[in-house]
Amino acid sequence: HPTREKKGAALVAIADKYKGKPDGVDKIVKQLMTGPKVKMLDDKKEEDHKIIDTKDDKQIRNLAAWILSGKAK
Repeated sequence: HPTREKKGAALVAIADKYKGKPDGVDKIVKQLMTGPKVKMLDDKKEEDHKIIDTKDDKQIRNLAAWILSGKAK
């Protein structure tokens, strides 16, 4: 597959940050749903985080749990 330029934190880094925290899933869900400003790794500019397309809470929580599982390597 084509190479991509890394702009933000890898899913593994996000999993490491929130793993074991009681509100880890909730924090990831909030990131996915609200589109907060995030600092890019390459140029340190702030951009709006992309909002996930689905509004299905079960699917979003499942995605957050998958990120925390560390299987996103």
